[in-house]
Amino acid sequence: MHQYSTVRRAALASTMAIMLGANLAYSTPATANDLGREILAKGDGWGSYGPGVTGGSAADSSHVFEVSTWQELRAALGGSNAQRETTPRIIYVKSTINAMAKEEGEGVYTCETLASQVIVSDSGKAFSMADFIEHFNPEGAWGMVTPSGPLEAARVAATKLQSQQIQQRFGSNVSLIGVGKDAHIIGAHLLAKEVSNVIVRNLRISDAYDCFPEWDPTDGSAGNWNSLYDNLSIMTTERAWIDHVTLDDGEHPRQSLPKVYGRLFQVHDGLLDVTHGSNYVTASYNIFDDHDKVNLIGSSDSRIDDRDKLKVTMHHNHWRNPGQRAPRVRFGQVDVFNNYAEILATKDFTSLWGVGIESAIYAEKNAIDLASGIPASKIIKRYVGKHIFTSDNLVNGTPTDLLEVYNASVSAADQLTDNVGWVPTLRLHVDEVSDVKAIVTSQAGAGIIDSTLP
Repeated sequence: MHQYSTVRRAALASTMAIMLGANLAYSTPATANDLGREILAKGDGWGSYGPGVTGGSAADSSHVFEVSTWQELRAALGGSNAQRETTPRIIYVKSTINAMAKEEGEGVYTCETLASQVIVSDSGKAFSMADFIEHFNPEGAWGMVTPSGPLEAARVAATKLQSQQIQQRFGSNVSLIGVGKDAHIIGAHLLAKEVSNVIVRNLRISDAYDCFPEWDPTDGSAGNWNSLYDNLSIMTTERAWIDHVTLDDGEHPRQSLPKVYGRLFQVHDGLLDVTHGSNYVTASYNIFDDHDKVNLIGSSDSRIDDRDKLKVTMHHNHWRNPGQRAPRVRFGQVDVFNNYAEILATKDFTSLWGVGIESAIYAEKNAIDLASGIPASKIIKRYVGKHIFTSDNLVNGTPTDLLEVYNASVSAADQLTDNVGWVPTLRLHVDEVSDVKAIVTSQAGAGIIDSTLP
């Protein structure tokens, strides 16, 4: 890890210059920029409400870092005490970083090497997921009963080891910036929890792979495997801007995962989740690539403390082959505009917009392409909620009233109204829906806004 000895201390430009700089995010810049000093423009979504999102833009020279290893990145973020850090800091990621890497020169952990460090108490053997799967097979003697006992305790212990290795928290007032076109973090669970004022830009974040997912036979009629890690989690956090980030499953796409007990062996949770009372978030120009449960906004129907929180704007994002949750919302006022979603296969798709309890999604001027055999009525799915506003959206290039199409496909008890109770005002720039697909496919994701070091 390298700390700069000198850092540019020039004052921020005038408000007009800041606005202009932010607008450059809507087209490919002619030259590379120091993204670490950029802030979210006034008016650019819910993140800009109040004081807005400035991240670590005010960092002094002792809190500006270049990192190229997992250990360096963790130290720059503040290590195990990161969540207590409030001093502004900028962290530039220069290369590919693997969160399963050991100390420099010592190789990487695998799921097997982590499991081998845990001894099952009754057998004295090292834990393995193969033994776990054999023991708790619902078609065997164990049946459809929640796992317990020494093997389950060992799985939990192995999970703790992996969490210690791959989970890293943010502090407040942080900008995490990819340098150039190839900055990439693999295998990490990046967690902004109980902090504020966080920026993440120009990074590819891949494959928060859970080596030891939980088997829950009570989840649904046939049980499910549930993973612990998101690529990027925003929890109990106020003011965040996630921009030009590509999030995906890396070398473990969902189509490659086996079925165990007849259910998908799910080793991923969300790509970008905003939960637990987080508020004032803008997610712009990101790619969410070929993932099942993509974006969860709001953690639980019973968490009524989330009322009047979870205010999130999602614009100019590209969902490539999402399964569901793009986004799925509870409680929040969520502005979903100028995004492009393409669904490539019927077997991989459940829905886009999940209408959860007391949610208020405002979905306008989005372009959606559906594979043959998927009706437009599947774009919306009701999860207890009552309202969603949709306007001026395209489905396969055709203007479609998505609320009307949805309501025509369900019983009266499941129909929704457009009375969401609010109208978005924090929109810096709105494109015509006919232009959205071309703009998003050419401008979203990491590597588009090339960044240099100061």
